[in-house]
Amino acid sequence: MANYRVKLSSVPKAPKAPPLLREFGAWLARRPHGSLGWFDALETQAIPDAWDPSNAARLRKEAFAFLSLPDGSLLALLRIGADKPLAVVLLGSEGDRRTVASSLEDLLVQWARGETEIDELDDADGAAGRKALAAWLKEHKVRASKSKPFDFQAWLDGAPAKRAAAPAATATPARAPTALAAKLGPTLRELASLMGRRADDPAVVAFVTKRLGKKVPAGTSERNESANVEAPKKGLELLFSHDIKNEAYPPIRVTAQSFAPYLQLAWVRAEVAESVLGAPWNATDETAVIAALGPPTGRRPEFMTDNKETVPYWRHELDAAAGVELLVEFWRRLRVTMQVRAARDLSKTGDVTEGLFVAWAARRGLLDVGRFTAHADLLARVKAGKAKGSELVAAALTRGLWDDHLRDLPKLRRTAYQYFHNMNKIWITADLKKVFGKRPGPGGHDQPKVDDDSVDAVDKAAKIFDQRFAAWL
Repeated sequence: MANYRVKLSSVPKAPKAPPLLREFGAWLARRPHGSLGWFDALETQAIPDAWDPSNAARLRKEAFAFLSLPDGSLLALLRIGADKPLAVVLLGSEGDRRTVASSLEDLLVQWARGETEIDELDDADGAAGRKALAAWLKEHKVRASKSKPFDFQAWLDGAPAKRAAAPAATATPARAPTALAAKLGPTLRELASLMGRRADDPAVVAFVTKRLGKKVPAGTSERNESANVEAPKKGLELLFSHDIKNEAYPPIRVTAQSFAPYLQLAWVRAEVAESVLGAPWNATDETAVIAALGPPTGRRPEFMTDNKETVPYWRHELDAAAGVELLVEFWRRLRVTMQVRAARDLSKTGDVTEGLFVAWAARRGLLDVGRFTAHADLLARVKAGKAKGSELVAAALTRGLWDDHLRDLPKLRRTAYQYFHNMNKIWITADLKKVFGKRPGPGGHDQPKVDDDSVDAVDKAAKIFDQRFAAWL
């Protein structure tokens, strides 16, 4: 088998490549292709102007690509300051853009651990190669840097990667831990106190860097709404997001397209080495979990595409003020999640489909009126047919229509989610095409032939909506 191709030459006007890149290249050139992941070559090149025309000149001056992925994406080294190492950034073939590592050292350390979050580099087939890379890094005394996280999207927006000043409610949210939270082990108890805080909160930074030995994400963006921190040996994987579908957590914009994310969710596994309210990590069926936690809170389907409720779950509130909860499930094994309570997206387009559905749901009493108290008069007018659903969407649903904007009736919210996302053989778009006819849409797919959510249009759509949701009328 051929070895990886390595071609490292200087790129005109771009930063000078760090010596470590050439040292790594000399080692990589002796490795069989595929042994360290799926890419063809380690090769320096100028950033293509077409990737981001508005930033082409800056990118050519401050960065150069050094690794091409099979889908056409590039890894690049970017100069972010005279006294800082070059950051490693991803230039995605589909427009994805994010910081991969704060330095080349960090990238190589993450690569050796299989934690780059780039599938082609973390592929299971490269396990032996990563072990060899780890040995090479140890031999050459290459260690992760102490560089602070860098926000690539903020840089592309033309601003220094400074964090936005945090409103008090989001920087240090009010906490009201429940008595149950005190029964958790020290790691999980601390984690519960951090859920819902910003990624740049000092307590969050300390937990991620000192307890987990990882770095917090610099930020999220319009294209990348979330970022993960994986610590498998510690039994934790954290998800940070700026788009928590909970009104208590508004998106915090840093630049035109970058955001300061919150710690939204943590997947907890047995390696955390703490009991979760006595539930056994080695449980082979739900009986042992019931013995520890009592009867399940409820049951859910295995997948959102199903309706057969077979998976038992136990939901416990950990912080009433911050909306933090513990979710324990038994599905083939014990599964534990700590999370900020959040809704599911139904639609966030604000288009005529959304207006039709909202007006119909208002007429049929399926909206949760408690979510619309600030727009009670407008809701009443929509119910009476004196205002359009799109008006209520524009005024009250600026972040989109969520499943918890509907009443909490058995299976209603799940069915609505399936309906908007073409699951379980029901789809709102297909139904509206039957009612109004169809025409070519902007994305090349047919769309319903309706432009206005007028009273007459809602009357027409109501017939098929009534059929789909007859169980709740």
